[in-house]
Amino acid sequence: MAVLERIFLAYFIHLLIQSCHSAFPPSLRFPTKTTISKVTDITTVCDSQNVNITVSMGQPFKGVLFAKDFAQECKQFGTMSNSVTISLPTSGCGIRLSSSSDDQGQPRLYYTVGLVMQQDRYLKQISDQERMVLCEVQDEAFLIKSQSMFKALKGEISQKSVNHRVGRLMKEGWSKDLNEEELEEELNEAMSAARAWMEIIPENKVERAIGAVEVGETVLLIIKSTLPAGIGWKMVDCIAHDGLGDSSQKLLDEYGCPVDELLLPVPKFGPIRPIGSMRHQEAVAKFAAFKFPDRDRLHLQCRLQICRGSCSKIECNNATELIDNRVGRSHEHRDGEILDKLEISNSVEVIAPEIDDATEFKKRIQSTEFDSYPFPKIPGDRTFCVSIDKMAIAFCILGIVFLVAVVAAALSLLKTRSHTGNQFYTRSLFSSSSGGSAFGSKLIQDSPIFGQSSSLTSNRTQYGRIL
Repeated sequence: MAVLERIFLAYFIHLLIQSCHSAFPPSLRFPTKTTISKVTDITTVCDSQNVNITVSMGQPFKGVLFAKDFAQECKQFGTMSNSVTISLPTSGCGIRLSSSSDDQGQPRLYYTVGLVMQQDRYLKQISDQERMVLCEVQDEAFLIKSQSMFKALKGEISQKSVNHRVGRLMKEGWSKDLNEEELEEELNEAMSAARAWMEIIPENKVERAIGAVEVGETVLLIIKSTLPAGIGWKMVDCIAHDGLGDSSQKLLDEYGCPVDELLLPVPKFGPIRPIGSMRHQEAVAKFAAFKFPDRDRLHLQCRLQICRGSCSKIECNNATELIDNRVGRSHEHRDGEILDKLEISNSVEVIAPEIDDATEFKKRIQSTEFDSYPFPKIPGDRTFCVSIDKMAIAFCILGIVFLVAVVAAALSLLKTRSHTGNQFYTRSLFSSSSGGSAFGSKLIQDSPIFGQSSSLTSNRTQYGRIL
């Protein structure tokens, strides 16, 4: 019987393993290993116009390299080589300009951009890699190379008749009684330090993803400039765009007046900090972060209007005071004359967790208040949907339950037969029933072994009755 039980147990285990193999095919139990081109090195070269990034791989790369959130517009395909180079414009593609101070307290400017290394050209896989790339900008990248500003300064300083303006320039740090060569050298030195750039930072610096702010959060738009003494500036023609120019919103008009103060108010100028013959000044505008529906990157682009002396102040609420702001057309050779216009730009990542977060949407689907079937329930509809994997698992469980029931029934039957056989063969010929058997007693009494005579027995049996 033990052999039969072992056979049933082995057969049960075989059916169980076969059912599990059917429910979980080899493609699920042993997933195919993918070849991953791991990044070994990243080199960057950047200036005020472009950021060139070269990514070196451990294996030939056949996928696509693109800027995060710009998979179709800012990309470069791999050519089965171990490196791929991509060039991104600083005015788009999610490139962000930030600043910090080094150990000596000197300003340090750098670009940051998120890069995605997609292993396949068309498919996203778990083996795709994402890196935050940083490129430090050289000091001369943001130099203001304006010939009109250079000529205006040279003309005023080199005037033979010293008027009140030239005298003011001398007080502001420019040297006196310079010959032509010395004046050129001093002006070139001043122009080599003239620069301007834009930064976008959150008002409250809390722990967050690099450069990311939330919709509605207070953000600071800061314009920083270092210009020669006697040169002023103001911010005009500001627009917000999605990084490609497909969607845009005007913020400041050509006079520097806000289109909508809720989007961007007039920047407020801070105090002027003199540095030799140079003047450093910052302008700050606070606004609530916003974004375009199809992008998480908000790009701001403005023009910096360079003026002789100080730029004309305009009352934005009074349209009659608006002046012609074309370069060289207003207040020629006087304070407020527009010498040049420069473009500055930057970007910031703006997220909307309550709007775009897929997790919140899933929670709404799983909640009891959300009806996933918008139509009235059809009477008698017994439709029940289940995936293929869950169906296989269900059949596997049902098969296991069925096999357990069969084995239990077989073991119960074997146990019953074994118990019945033992009762039949173990009963003794001399055993009696629980109440005593007359037949058994009769056999014992008639036996000559116990010294009973057969005659007495025969006489007694004439009147006795065997039950």
